Amino acid sequence: MEKKILKSGSLLMIDCGEYSDYSVLGFFVVLNEFDPIEEKELFLEKNPECKEHYNFDNDKYIGFLISKGYLMEVDYNSLYLGGYGEGDLELYNKLNRNF
Repeated sequence: MEKKILKSGSLLMIDCGEYSDYSVLGFFVVLNEFDPIEEKELFLEKNPECKEHYNFDNDKYIGFLISKGYLMEVDYNSLYLGGYGEGDLELYNKLNRNF
């Protein structure tokens, strides 16, 4: 399998889910290069309960990467430009609450 290395200094958005369950979990700066697939395997070795079907803990995995010095969470905002070309702008913070 080809390694997928995240480069130091790059911005990383972590998201998950499908359709109505889709979520952005956060934005991060990559502090040190790493392969997230290799790190997932190490995470699963330390957290075997997360290997079970539908039991992967996204927050725990992100915390694992932060604790190893790979990621730093970045505070962010979102500017939603509206739907259907109506230009109804909304500004949100990372907790999906209006300012």
